[in-house]
Amino acid sequence: MKPLTCYINGTYLLTDEAKLPVNDLGFQRGYGIFDFLRVDGSTPLYQDDHLDRFFQSAQIMRLPVTENREALKEVIRQLIKKNELPHSGIRIMLSGGPSPDGYTIQQPNIAIVQAPLPAPPDAMMQTGYKVVTFEHQRQMPEVKTTDYLMAIWLQPWVKEQGADDVLYRHNGFVSEFPRSNFFIVTKKDVIVTPADHVLKGITRKQLIQVARQAGFEVEERPVSIADIAAAKEAFISSSTKRIIPVRQVDELLFAPYHARSATAKLFSALRRHEKLTVEQFI
Repeated sequence: MKPLTCYINGTYLLTDEAKLPVNDLGFQRGYGIFDFLRVDGSTPLYQDDHLDRFFQSAQIMRLPVTENREALKEVIRQLIKKNELPHSGIRIMLSGGPSPDGYTIQQPNIAIVQAPLPAPPDAMMQTGYKVVTFEHQRQMPEVKTTDYLMAIWLQPWVKEQGADDVLYRHNGFVSEFPRSNFFIVTKKDVIVTPADHVLKGITRKQLIQVARQAGFEVEERPVSIADIAAAKEAFISSSTKRIIPVRQVDELLFAPYHARSATAKLFSALRRHEKLTVEQFI
């Protein structure tokens, strides 16, 4: 594969040659944000939604962005053109920037990188994920920060449990996974997803839209452990895998998934929606 190009602070350069100063607040204090979007060929999927969230995160974190929306779109377009990857992901990162005292924000650094990414599956995983819950609530959950301290620290424990991912819970209510959102399907086929203390994912947003278009009732509200126990299905929404069914949450087991499952129907609807998005992209 040819060397990849990235963008840092107004300059295009080879990714292997990219550098940031060691006194950057992102390195010193872990202070920064990012957003990640999947690219299908030359189409950056749901680009406007990702940029909306990026600028919202920057505003909440008090990080000024020198580039406007159209400038960032042009950078993304140029990277897609230069790197020529059939399937990829683009990460837009904004760090706290160099700080004279290691504490004060002055001028953030912006870096945009593109990397190969396997194409998501066109068929839903049948076996599903085993999920374990852990008592934790992310600080500033509405912001897509670079702080994944708890998620990374928990990885050995998650593997020891024979699980695929960890679902955060707090005071009897679940919120989110470190990198994705959680849904349940009630016995009346109502789609429910946590409303508060979560990062509202872009795939989550698209999924709510297509679910309603497909005739499902959707509720955004608190989801308790008891709600999960009473549900007939559960699944994860993910930019890279679309929808992943959940076969187990802690000791609670769900029935095997099949083509008539609500989760399978939503996967197909989301896949069609994504295909239409690619076809309509200009």
